[in-house]
This record gives sequence, C-alpha cells and structure tokens, in this order.
Amino acid sequence: MKKCCVWLAAVAVAMAALLGSCGTQKSGTAAGGGTMLPEALSQRFENTVASYADWTTLKTQGKVTLGGSSPFSSAMQITMVRGKSVNVSLRPLLGIEMGRIYITGDSVVIVNKVEKYYIAESLTLLTGGVPLNINDMQDLLLARMFELGNGTITTRAATLKGITQGEDGLMNVTLQPKGMNFAYTFAVDGDLALRALTLEAGGRPVDLSATYASHFATPCGKVAGNVHMASKIGGKDMSIDFKFDQGIQWNQSVSDRSPIDSRYRRVDGATLLKGMFK
Repeated sequence: MKKCCVWLAAVAVAMAALLGSCGTQKSGTAAGGGTMLPEALSQRFENTVASYADWTTLKTQGKVTLGGSSPFSSAMQITMVRGKSVNVSLRPLLGIEMGRIYITGDSVVIVNKVEKYYIAESLTLLTGGVPLNINDMQDLLLARMFELGNGTITTRAATLKGITQGEDGLMNVTLQPKGMNFAYTFAVDGDLALRALTLEAGGRPVDLSATYASHFATPCGKVAGNVHMASKIGGKDMSIDFKFDQGIQWNQSVSDRSPIDSRYRRVDGATLLKGMFK
C-alpha cells in the first residue's frame, strides 16, 4: 500500500506533467528521392490541423504504468471537459478507487484516498517550470499539436517558428513562445499522427517530452493508444505510460467535481515529491 501511495503522487507528473464530430485526413506527398517539398510540408501541416475535430467531453478507461526501478501499474478511468478539467480515477485493486488526479486551469490536485491527504499545486511544480495549462494538457494526452497557452494549434499560430523535414519521413513543427527561453517541436508522420513532442532550451533538451504509438481512429480524430511521457523530479528520471482503450465516449455527460472534501488534509506538494526521489 505504501508503494501505491508513492506512485499516486508520481503519476501526476505525467499528468502534469498529466487526453462532436470529426475531421477528414489527407496525407502529404513526397518529391522524387523522398524529400518533402516545402509546399507538401505546408499541406501536411494544414491537413493535420484540419483533422483535429471539435469535442466537448471525453470518457474512457485504460491503464497507467510508472517506469523506473520498481514499475507499478494501475487501471484508470479518465474524463475530460474541454478547456476545463482532466479527471483521473486510479483503481489499482479490484476496481476500487484509491486516488484521484484533478487538473484544472493551471493547477493540479492529487488526492490519496488511502492515507487521506491531498496536494494542490501549480502545474509548473510538475513540469519543470514549463507553463502548461489545461488546454495544453488535454492536447498532450490526445496526441494533438498545441500552441502553448492557447490550446489546439491553428494554421495561424502566432508562435509558429518553422515547418521542416525530419528523419524517417516525419514533419517537424517548431514553435517558439514569446518571452520564453525554450522552443518545442512536434513530429508528425505521413498519416497525420503525432509521434513525438520535444522541448529544447539553448540547444539542450528540456526535462519534459512525450512519444506516441498505436494510434486508432475515433469519431473525433486519431488518438494514440500509447502515450509515453518522460520528465525529471529532483534530478531523477521518471516515465509514465498511458494506455487508452479504444472505446472512447465523446460528447456525453460526465462528472466534473473537485475531489477535495473535509476528510482529507492538505500536505505540501514540493516536500512530498522531494521525499519521494531521494
């Protein structure tokens, strides 16, 4: 049980760290020799953006695994209200909820139901200072490109720095947030599926990244069945893998309550996380 409690707090790093109707998808074309022409890259970018159909709510289940020296997995149920919340119920044993992670705005709440405590912190505590908000987090989980602070990317993204040809036929879409010392790049394949998100500052990687695999079609566009997220806490490497079931329910009524109530005491998130990764 102790191991589960530690894991409940760590899994939030990946959360915070921490997924209507649909669009059509078209594939970019390649010039002779396999080199993408700038026009073709631009078209692939436009097609990818067009494939991100609108939605209001999401509900599904799956599994989440904490990597490291002692891997730990739990079944989960997850709901989202677009632009408002991500709500993850952690059920590692017999479907019994032992913890909950609730992200809203630019903050995260983690409730440990076993030991009756919760933390309520800014997302920046868990993202190495990268100022992700709820819109960014939802796109991160749903394998969609986003413009930091503004949610799902558009073809008129103000911070778009460049679109270039990457390795293995990938298209790299790089954005440079104004006033920030880092840039971030999305790698998209020829099927318009997001394969990776990387961040760099001064030519060096930032301690936050994501890779995607096992994409499947849904009524609201492609979703990655496997989302692998990596970060660092207190200088220690950690990773989280999310596996989403294909039976995603879109645009239905979902519960959106904060999990905090009088039964739980608040503890300091920074102190808790530092104690976990000595």
